[in-house]
Amino acid sequence: MAHHMVQDGKLEEVGQLQLLLHSLYAKYEPLILRVIDRIIKIGFLRGRGKPILKFMRKMGGILPTGEVVSLERAKEFIDAISKNPKDSEIAVGPCVCQEVLGIKKGIHVKDMTVLYGAEAYKRVKSDYKNISPGEAKGLLEDLQEEGCMPTFYACMRSKGWVFVICNCESEICLPFRTHQLVGGVLSPGPDIVDWDRDKCIECGRCVERCHFGANRFINGGIETDLDRCYGCGLCVSTCPAGARRLVEREGYSNTYYPLDLVNRLQREGRR
Repeated sequence: MAHHMVQDGKLEEVGQLQLLLHSLYAKYEPLILRVIDRIIKIGFLRGRGKPILKFMRKMGGILPTGEVVSLERAKEFIDAISKNPKDSEIAVGPCVCQEVLGIKKGIHVKDMTVLYGAEAYKRVKSDYKNISPGEAKGLLEDLQEEGCMPTFYACMRSKGWVFVICNCESEICLPFRTHQLVGGVLSPGPDIVDWDRDKCIECGRCVERCHFGANRFINGGIETDLDRCYGCGLCVSTCPAGARRLVEREGYSNTYYPLDLVNRLQREGRR
């Protein structure tokens, strides 16, 4: 099985050094997250937490940074890397944040490692198991029902070092909570919501589902702040009136989601 990274819109085989470095990160990731949790709980009470978290955010190898995408974009990525099963693999294991915090909520096994990340995690963790592309897409669909949003993470702030599709939410996810406190951990994805006010029945489901507070009740009605929309599509999937849809984000420049790779492999698949 070859282990790949994304480079210039293509899948390239990773070197053994990169695989080793990421295996070490996978081994010590729980310790890093425990430190972050302690900083959030205690450091902020003493006024010293924010500078420490900002430093860790800048050090991309310490705290992975991510890009939020929709369910459809995540499934398109799975389809793209699965064109040739010999090129890539997908493995899933327990949510690291839930393991660290000792909390189990909903689907617990949802940490979806991809590309070379699958091998890196399987090297040091026995509870990561390979799954098929169909199983991966089914799991992503189930997680959306729970209110989780697919988030592509990379280490060292490198677009080529994409290694996992985390399924994040606001209550437990430590990178998300860090982002809410200091910003700069998560980036908006390639889509943004388009809202038809005339169709909206103001049921409030979009308010409940949005982790970023983009949808709010103001003066008895729903208002959407597009500056807060990260393009996860949770409000779209839950809108009973069909008043919402995702459209391409104007001026989008990808942080980690390998849009060029997905588009190229989709084009090749249609030939």
